[in-house]
Amino acid sequence: MLPAITLLCTLTLAGAPSVQSICQQVAPERQSWQRTENRTQAVLLIHGFHYHFRDSSVPRAEFRPWQRADSALVKELGKTADVFALAYGQNVALDIIVKDSKLAPSVAELRKLGYSDIVLVGHSAGGLIARHFVEDNPNAGVTKVIQVCAPNGGSPLATVSGPKSQKVFLECLTADHRKKCLEMRADKKIPDKMQFVCVIARTEKGADSDGVVPCNCQWTPDLHKQGIPAIGVFGAHRDIVRDAKLAGTLSNLVREKQERWTPERVEKAKKEFFGK
Repeated sequence: MLPAITLLCTLTLAGAPSVQSICQQVAPERQSWQRTENRTQAVLLIHGFHYHFRDSSVPRAEFRPWQRADSALVKELGKTADVFALAYGQNVALDIIVKDSKLAPSVAELRKLGYSDIVLVGHSAGGLIARHFVEDNPNAGVTKVIQVCAPNGGSPLATVSGPKSQKVFLECLTADHRKKCLEMRADKKIPDKMQFVCVIARTEKGADSDGVVPCNCQWTPDLHKQGIPAIGVFGAHRDIVRDAKLAGTLSNLVREKQERWTPERVEKAKKEFFGK
């Protein structure tokens, strides 16, 4: 018998329900996708966990406010890039979403439209989806990933109760399952040429969490070893992608080149972020 983690965090979950997903262009807002003349960068926004009160709403793909055309982040990103947003149902395991949602076809379509720079911005669980996608599809065309408050090491709040149909998704975000997933995916690495950065949030100076994900779970040892850079910001978990002041910070990460860090730089940052 396969262990539970295999059922939750692999791509081959037999008989799993299908995942509903939608992807739209939100800046400039268009029904049919079109690349703005002379623009080479496309940014694809991926939301994270959303608590549902009823089982009936769990499979439904719904955009979050920060992904919409009138949000501060979309407006800021839209100054220099075309912006797209992905929404997905949360009734399946995380890697099923990576494999069976519109993420892969959407990236392929962006590449077909002529974008040479395709950036995934994933908030919370969306950061894990972005990470798994580029690890599993290194040649898909994604050039950069910005993880925002991603539970790479899990979240203690992922054990909260909720609708039964959302449990399979939520369990993929627990510390125990993230540890096992990282062990199972030990041969998966972020492509060497890909730019990748972790945004570490904390509620206030001296805090060790953004209220949902501990700081040391947002930027984990497996990422340290790969020289993945990190930047610290202040704010609550859900507010980081909604805050107008932080919209500029996140947009700059999208626009600027993100070089891998040396082991020395990683060690210095670990002391700055974690005090050790």
